[in-house]
Amino acid sequence: MKLDEEIDSARATPVKNGIIAKGETTGHAHRVSPSSIAAGALLSLVGRSMFLRSPEAGATIVHDEHHAIDLPKGLYAVVPQQEFDGLRWRQVLD
Repeated sequence: MKLDEEIDSARATPVKNGIIAKGETTGHAHRVSPSSIAAGALLSLVGRSMFLRSPEAGATIVHDEHHAIDLPKGLYAVVPQQEFDGLRWRQVLD
């Protein structure tokens, strides 16, 4: 989710390995590509919330079993995907 406001960067902890989420079943990870990190993309935690700052060149999210996702410049909140199973909402596990 793209944000219009800034985060409190003084409280932010960088996630240097770029891993957004790691699948419990497969062990595969959604992660910021190494080339995006080298170009200035910054993944960080503020409390229990994760954010991605995509630089001027944009950032790419990669996964072993999915197509890459290209994000334009901006600040994004990382939100876990959910699905409705007919009774309740639950977080999607990879």
